[in-house]
Amino acid sequence: MYRLNSFLIACMSIFLFCPTSATGADAPTTKPATSANYELAIKQYMAGQLDELEETLKAKDLLALKGQERADITYIRQSFIETRPTWWKQVKTNKKTAIHYMVFGRSVDAIFDPAGKGGVSMTVSNNKVDMSLSWPAVDMDNTAQAEHGFTKGELTNLTVFCNMGLAAAYPSIPQSFMQNADEAKKALLFRVLEFQADLAGTYYGSVRARQWGLWLYMHSYLDKYAKMQTVNARKAVALALIMEVVANPEKYPSIKLPARLEAEKTEEKLVLAIHQPLEKKGWTLAEDKAIREAIKSLSSDNPVPLTTNGKIKLPAGQFLQLDPVQDEPLRTAREAWFKSQFESASKRKKG
Repeated sequence: MYRLNSFLIACMSIFLFCPTSATGADAPTTKPATSANYELAIKQYMAGQLDELEETLKAKDLLALKGQERADITYIRQSFIETRPTWWKQVKTNKKTAIHYMVFGRSVDAIFDPAGKGGVSMTVSNNKVDMSLSWPAVDMDNTAQAEHGFTKGELTNLTVFCNMGLAAAYPSIPQSFMQNADEAKKALLFRVLEFQADLAGTYYGSVRARQWGLWLYMHSYLDKYAKMQTVNARKAVALALIMEVVANPEKYPSIKLPARLEAEKTEEKLVLAIHQPLEKKGWTLAEDKAIREAIKSLSSDNPVPLTTNGKIKLPAGQFLQLDPVQDEPLRTAREAWFKSQFESASKRKKG
């Protein structure tokens, strides 16, 4: 998706290959018929058909909506603006483009450089930061199939906003931290940047990019990824969603929990059991709102992970350490939490 290449102190450069409403004559007289464009906008938004959505959102009848329907369209409009910023179409032409973007309250000012090697490149000289971004413009909105049922455009969409997250995170890194950084500091920095990139990618990307990212980060629980240096950064984002679903299952009817937990490797097997159907099945608009709020809360709770040495605050008073070795006791505590949640749910059903 993106990569981290070099770590230079004097002139630092980091590269990263970072129930439907009633309609018609039978509709209740107390509620007007739902706009056809309202239904269409939701369908296009959830399917990631953003070019078509842009036209639908111009429909005048959407302005007459009230209540929850109006709130839904307001949410879709805001999400659309974030996923299709003003510079998007210019970048798609593969031309050098000035980019301004906001990521969780942090400003990104950079240049899209089609000649770049991919990702984010930052250099610091005389206290001046120059930042350039690049990714394959030809794959932006590309509908060709890529992998696991997702298109090249959806994969690239996630990459674009992961890179935005990386670019936004850089100014929060103290210069003192980067001076004379040893291998342990470099590893921590890469893990923190990955975590902040993954947060931005899954929050600001399209619904389909979000689905791809969350599935991918759950997928990292497979044994073959155990030695990946930044694996726990991905797990942190996946876990925030899983814990949110376990704590509030009624909010996520599309995400089915298993009937019981495994006694061994409880967290790993729970995440992988949920992630299997997620590859093929998405969620509803209401669930999308809740998922994004969970991701935003995770970002708010961990504004500068370097200051906590990579210890990430999760929901329900749980934690994850970005260093897998240091995470072992925290994982044990999380597994105990999962078991207690399932036991409580079981007792409620019996009662």
